[in-house]
Amino acid sequence: MNKPRVFLTGGDEIGWAVDEDLKLTRQAIESIVELVDLPEAEIVHGAWWQGLMLQPKEQIEGKRVVCNVPGEPFRYYTIPEYRNALPLVGHWITRTTQAAAQLRSIQIESDLVPYLVDVDTFKPVTREDPSLTDLKKQWNLPEDVYLIGSFQRDTEGSDLRTPKAVKGPDIFLETLLGLKRRGLKFHVVLAGPRRHWILRSFRDHGIDHTYVGSAVESDDIFLNALPRSTLNLLYNILDLYVVASRSEGGPHALLEAGATRCKVISTRVGMAADVLEPACIYRMPSEAVEIIEKDMAHNALAPSVEALYRRVHAAHRPETATPLFQAIYEKMEHVPVFTSKGKTHGALDRSNARPRPDRDLTVGLWHSFFKPPYGGGNQFMLALRKAFSHRLVNVRENLLQEDIDAYVLNSIHFDVDRFLEFSRTHRLNVIHRIDGPIFLIRGYDRDKDELCYRLNAQFASATVIQSAWTYQRIIDMGYNPVSPAIIHNAVDSDIFHRRGRVQFDPHRKIRLISTSWSNNPRKGGPIYKWIEKHLDWNRFEYTFVGNASETFHRIRHIPPVSSEELADLLRQHDVYITASSNDPCSNALIEALACGLPALYLNDGGHPELVGYGGLPFGTEEEILHQLDTLVDDYDSFQKLITVSNMTDVAEKYLSLIREVVK
Repeated sequence: MNKPRVFLTGGDEIGWAVDEDLKLTRQAIESIVELVDLPEAEIVHGAWWQGLMLQPKEQIEGKRVVCNVPGEPFRYYTIPEYRNALPLVGHWITRTTQAAAQLRSIQIESDLVPYLVDVDTFKPVTREDPSLTDLKKQWNLPEDVYLIGSFQRDTEGSDLRTPKAVKGPDIFLETLLGLKRRGLKFHVVLAGPRRHWILRSFRDHGIDHTYVGSAVESDDIFLNALPRSTLNLLYNILDLYVVASRSEGGPHALLEAGATRCKVISTRVGMAADVLEPACIYRMPSEAVEIIEKDMAHNALAPSVEALYRRVHAAHRPETATPLFQAIYEKMEHVPVFTSKGKTHGALDRSNARPRPDRDLTVGLWHSFFKPPYGGGNQFMLALRKAFSHRLVNVRENLLQEDIDAYVLNSIHFDVDRFLEFSRTHRLNVIHRIDGPIFLIRGYDRDKDELCYRLNAQFASATVIQSAWTYQRIIDMGYNPVSPAIIHNAVDSDIFHRRGRVQFDPHRKIRLISTSWSNNPRKGGPIYKWIEKHLDWNRFEYTFVGNASETFHRIRHIPPVSSEELADLLRQHDVYITASSNDPCSNALIEALACGLPALYLNDGGHPELVGYGGLPFGTEEEILHQLDTLVDDYDSFQKLITVSNMTDVAEKYLSLIREVVK
């Protein structure tokens, strides 16, 4: 039987995770394929989607393309450029059950091949090994204290001062500060490049640590990237490795630590649920503190070490993946070959045209604008208009003109008939922003969803979807948006911000607040009424701003107010509560988070995506008061971990789509 001719690509030549994934994939497949250069290949195998994008389109034409998914798919959908890989790839290989489930939820099938690790490099070393002793001596690592390790970056090379949120250095810091507040003795071992933020934070907060590297102010990507043999020794020195990420593909550290029999705990990201014992996974820093304290006192994590070690060797070595890859290659004859015919957007535009400056772009915003107070979509479109203007983009509102480069249509909330009339005689570049589905939000108006997706199919060059939850529900209802990207909403930071907010004080009444423009019961009115009945009014006070389906007797009800007044009210409160259901990307919730309020939220719709570690969910009414107590007890930590989309960044994502479609 002839071996398939495969071109393998996809590293970033930095030596990090994607390069390691490329190396280990090569080891797994080299015995079952003939590895060739791109022109001779019949199958192109990408270990990373961005690596595929660097290949000449004309050399991929007519070949079958398969690609690993080395991260969380829904996070990739928030990167507009990812859309360009979608029409290129005929079959996806996921590395975790989380990734497979996410793709399956939007009706994209994949094959699962777990992440791999080099167990010849990462392996247990005896405590008496001279190399281990020498490393401890070289870095003066203490012998009599609990050692906690972290070897992943916490900043981007382009911004060495701001924490990289997905890597969770702020979550890691809050965990360590929790240990310190309890008087527990520990020492942190840091390694790897771009640790600038965490090193500054450790100095500011007096966290005992050793950095196995050279602390410099500039980008140290090549200076402080350690050999994997050194990382292996560091894992063997540690008492515990901590993963604190908000989003991951792997991370590889779980397998590396496991292969060395190093204890490890992690947030529920990537493959954590696939390889770790439940006792090793935490939801928030206070839970991590509890786990670590128990391990310090009772060696509580010891049983998890052997279980992880066995899983690594059973399923995560290159040779264990070989038959899985072979089965995929055997199916490739049924995968359509890539052809660029008819693909007007996406799939490797190799033109040398430079992007047009923002000041040369003219963008038409189509939305029925209203002066606030009004609904969340209106609030977002006002903020987007302002952000475009700050970028010197020429903005036109609800105008149809020859010189408009691209139009941003807000769902169906514009003069559809007038737009349809103009489109009959003009070719239009359209970015279609959609939410909903409207039927799920309102409980009626299914015909409006039908109209929305007819317009989408007719006009859209690209589609902006407001949350991963929205995307899944759209697919569930049988719609297929054109060239989708997930871009969360953002708010006007000149209005909604933390400056001047009231200081939290647990010794006074805790101030709760909810807001809504709509009085639809699905916006949470019945649940707010339940809270009113069961709340400890000696400990809390509660304000509702806007329109509600219920009449309140003890909750202070304020009618709708302007954005500026609303922001001032939010800053006077401590905790935001939202019980809206099927809410795709709540602007009201984002406004509260931007004003520095941790959120207690119904675990539904896009709420979990927006809140992250800045609050707590509830699934039933009976959970509300307990979760509220937990949030209040650890208030400062939840508040510090709030992250919100920046309107400048969101506007840039819209502009990247616009630049693409007007090329």
